[in-house]
Amino acid sequence: MRNSSVHLIVGENRKLFAHDVLKTLYSPIKAFEEIVKKPDIKGSLLILVLILVLTTGSQYASASKIFDEEPMTNRDEWTELTAWTAQWASNGEETRRDTDSVVGNYSIASSVTNNTCIWMNLTDMGSFNCSQNAGYERLSFWIKWKSQNSISVHPNATLRLFSANGDDYFKLNFGSKLSNSSDEWSPVKVDTGPESEIREGWEHVGSPNWENVTGVEFALIWSVPVNLTMKIDDLYFSKFVPLTKDFFAGWSSSLTASALSFFISWGLYGAILLLVIKMFGEKVDSWKPLFLVVGYLFSVRIVHLLITVALIPTLPETRLEDLTQTWYLTLPYQAIVYFGLVTDVWMAALSSIATRFLYTLTWRKAIGISVLASLINFILGPLIAI
Repeated sequence: MRNSSVHLIVGENRKLFAHDVLKTLYSPIKAFEEIVKKPDIKGSLLILVLILVLTTGSQYASASKIFDEEPMTNRDEWTELTAWTAQWASNGEETRRDTDSVVGNYSIASSVTNNTCIWMNLTDMGSFNCSQNAGYERLSFWIKWKSQNSISVHPNATLRLFSANGDDYFKLNFGSKLSNSSDEWSPVKVDTGPESEIREGWEHVGSPNWENVTGVEFALIWSVPVNLTMKIDDLYFSKFVPLTKDFFAGWSSSLTASALSFFISWGLYGAILLLVIKMFGEKVDSWKPLFLVVGYLFSVRIVHLLITVALIPTLPETRLEDLTQTWYLTLPYQAIVYFGLVTDVWMAALSSIATRFLYTLTWRKAIGISVLASLINFILGPLIAI
């Protein structure tokens, strides 16, 4: 009977704390009238738990919409391994490994003498599916050109992706992605697949197939004959995968950071509010009741997170590198951001209610204290976060 009574009391207390938290949102005056009589940390901890659950939900929902680049597992092997060196072909000297590299120990290089063009290709690299959303969606590499004639004329640069044989290929002019300076490595990333054709400017020669890319060629062309060396490094295909793939690997650290942020915000706002109350000439016998009551103010964050969780699924899928351009100007994202400001004002309103009943203040004085404390917190909060 005693154990049953204890469980019953604990269950009732949990319902009471949950009711107090909920009541701060729909009936804050009555809620804080009761809370200040016997403030308890359990209500604030319940708010923390709900915030952590909803934060995890919003982060996972965001991660499912954001895609990041994932290089092929054997990245850089085409320019790094001796076994591949002999597979490269060129119109100049025999292709060779060069210790001038960006990634790993080697790049692949070739040179021409008194020529207007240099090209290198690898035509038997395997079969790669580069169709959109089904396989590899990007080709990345580093390229460098060096002229022994000391000319600074920018070359025309052409990339070819072969499909099955040399007569069928995709062609792209990537000169705009190339450095204007000789002897300087240029990082180049180009999207592949049908949806990238207009965006990148791919041309079709013959009947190439994005589902069967079997080779690659790089060509640099000048208007006058030159002595030239071309080097390629870190050549690889990559896919784009949702951030949910590794979400739970860092979930515990993210949860810890969110909890720490909550306690820092709680302590900061409580300290500022205590300081402002004393500035207004009010006597504070103990800081503990104030800090316990301040924890309940964060119930408004629950509403903000609920709105965030509801709106994130309406945002478009995007690559991590395009997040600013894709998300930040959308109506759902703006609603999430601006409701954060509404939350700050709402929290300030709850603060004035809490301080009025905790210290038996006039509404005018309680509002003045809350406004000043909220302004100081608004200024110092981001600085503390940094």
